[in-house]
Amino acid sequence: MRDSEMEIVQRYVSRAPVDVQKLIGELGIQYIEEPLPEGVSGKIHYDEHGGYYVIRVNTNQSRQRRNFTAAHEVAHYLLHRDLLHKRGHLDRLFDTPPLDNPSQPLRPHHEVEANNLAAKILMPEGAIKDEILWKNYDLVRVAEAFGVSAAAMAIRLKVLGIDLDKERVRDIREREERERLGISL
Repeated sequence: MRDSEMEIVQRYVSRAPVDVQKLIGELGIQYIEEPLPEGVSGKIHYDEHGGYYVIRVNTNQSRQRRNFTAAHEVAHYLLHRDLLHKRGHLDRLFDTPPLDNPSQPLRPHHEVEANNLAAKILMPEGAIKDEILWKNYDLVRVAEAFGVSAAAMAIRLKVLGIDLDKERVRDIREREERERLGISL
């Protein structure tokens, strides 16, 4: 991964929701949404004739899934480009079994790496922490703010060690303590 690419990614992950399509374009990758076969979420390949990578995402899936799939394919580009260059990769992210992707040379651990980076791109830790109070600690509202599913957000919160119920209680206690002490912020 080139430093300039990481700088591009950093610019996009500073606030929610991350515009993954613009990020893809700025990285010089072509982005296409089109109907793909059932069970196929997306794919990435190198276009030999054009000299660029292409990400294709299945329009038959929800906007939240398309966002995550697009970020997942960007993660493959950033992390596994050397493995993708000649062959490309097809992702069956939401098919059963989810790690049974037919395109080699990527292995299950590459999928885990891509999922982890995709989650970091779409749901940056700092932005999540900034949003949870404003969304009243509501998982669905926080997920909507990031353009992801509630399930994806729940997993990200768990990875970050954030429990919305505990955060809500802590915030209430802190407010009560400030009121008791006569402190206003």
